Amino acid sequence: MSYRKIALMDMDGTVLAGRSLEAISRLGFKEKVEEIKEKRLKGVLKGYEESLRVASLLKGIPLSRLIKEFDKIKFVNGAKEFIIWLKKLGFITVLVTVSYDVLAERVAKALEIDEFYANKLEVVDGVITGKIVMPLGWQYVRNCMFKSVCKLNVLFETMRKYGVPIGKTIAIGDTVLDKCMIKYSGLGIAFNPKDKEIVEVADIVVYGDFYKLKSVLGRNEVFKSIVSCST
Repeated sequence: MSYRKIALMDMDGTVLAGRSLEAISRLGFKEKVEEIKEKRLKGVLKGYEESLRVASLLKGIPLSRLIKEFDKIKFVNGAKEFIIWLKKLGFITVLVTVSYDVLAERVAKALEIDEFYANKLEVVDGVITGKIVMPLGWQYVRNCMFKSVCKLNVLFETMRKYGVPIGKTIAIGDTVLDKCMIKYSGLGIAFNPKDKEIVEVADIVVYGDFYKLKSVLGRNEVFKSIVSCST
């Protein structure tokens, strides 16, 4: 089946009102998580190195414990209704995150999102090994942030997969980690942005819930052109 439009969405802080790192911190790793994050912010660690170190903290932790903490994070108001609306307009919806596949899959199923891209968390007999398999992708992009999941590469990959031109794509995110996909998509949306970098590159900046975002997009001429049959 050929899809004419693609909507990429970040998970943590975008469709979720919290972040996966919060769930990991509650397992007793708050100080270590903050230390690793600070090293990445200072440039001591690259993005994918941060992901590797955070995952290593989870070695020996039952997956059920991580899921229990993760499930405490609520969805942003109107998230599922927004996804259903996009799909009715002909969008294939894609969740993209530097979190783990076992968590992203839960979100995708709950919100009826079509696909997801995430780090694959290794689990043996219900116990986390501390290892991840990273999609990467930054090897093909200049001036990348070296994240474990290159969201710009995911944008290009899904475009190739479904034969969709860049002008028929939208991207929604909240932090600098979403900067590239927001900058280069047909319509980049900074949703409740936490970093000024994405505000500077976004076509639209929206604060509020998904009902507010739906209202703003419904009046946006670029979005209307993406929804229309013309490329």
